[in-house]
Amino acid sequence: MIPSNLSNRLVFIFSLLGLAVAAFLFYEYTYANSVYCLVGTGCNIIRNSPYANFLGISIPAWGIVFYLIMAILALLRSHSSENQFLFRMQILAATVGVGFGIYLTYLELFAIKAVCFWCVLSFIISILLLLSVILGKKNIYENGN
Repeated sequence: MIPSNLSNRLVFIFSLLGLAVAAFLFYEYTYANSVYCLVGTGCNIIRNSPYANFLGISIPAWGIVFYLIMAILALLRSHSSENQFLFRMQILAATVGVGFGIYLTYLELFAIKAVCFWCVLSFIISILLLLSVILGKKNIYENGN
């Protein structure tokens, strides 16, 4: 376990990294002719698939919302690092993010049959976010707040 303030800093840093990836993808999905993909052509295949939107909103927009929520929760916790409610909200949001990432990765592998470098990177960042929150858990509950 790591101190909750370090855990929270990691959450904030990973949130900013994820936000950068999601914002880049949002731009690429919205304005570019094709997605700049570092490896292969999976990014464009996924962008043009019927799974590029969820509930009528582009997947990168959902990513922006998720990473903004995580960053805001980290900022709030920086002023009240031992607050159990904020910690629980971080756990909930990060778990939902990872769960959605599992669903999207499943779609990439089995429905679309293409892999996007940026999508995988975002999924890895969401896992790191969840791990960062979990690693700070012990200190929250030891202090009893």
